[in-house]
Amino acid sequence: MSSRSKKPDWLTQDSFFSNNSFPFKDLNHLNEDYQLDPAIIEDYVKDTIRKATAGNEILPDPHTLRYETLDTHNFLVVKCYVPKRIHPENLWIQLNRTQIKINGLPKEQYQTISLPVPILPAQSIASYRQPTLQIKMPKMSPGRLHDINIRFL
Repeated sequence: MSSRSKKPDWLTQDSFFSNNSFPFKDLNHLNEDYQLDPAIIEDYVKDTIRKATAGNEILPDPHTLRYETLDTHNFLVVKCYVPKRIHPENLWIQLNRTQIKINGLPKEQYQTISLPVPILPAQSIASYRQPTLQIKMPKMSPGRLHDINIRFL
């Protein structure tokens, strides 16, 4: 390619790109009703993103921990990110079959995390490796199936 105005060879050789209207080469021929106003497009995109992320706070509440839940075959693992402003030595965890309560957050706050499946609290373990607090909990087994007689009426 010797000059800036000349198209690259691959662009001129491919029939897909040789179509003069790709990808909207000239929109000036459209009437005023169909002109693409960048401000309208920007507002539309911002509104769509705002609706899609509603309820998902970009900046979390400073008194809560960000966490993710990993559901494996036998275990439920919760990983919490502990920011530098929170001293991990001040945290303590309480469990029951359906939720985790993390105590020791700033201003004497605590955070409760609801679990998607029942777990065995007494066999659960927690570990901390900067900056992640990990809680590994064995899932409660569903138990064996029992036969139930059907009464025909």
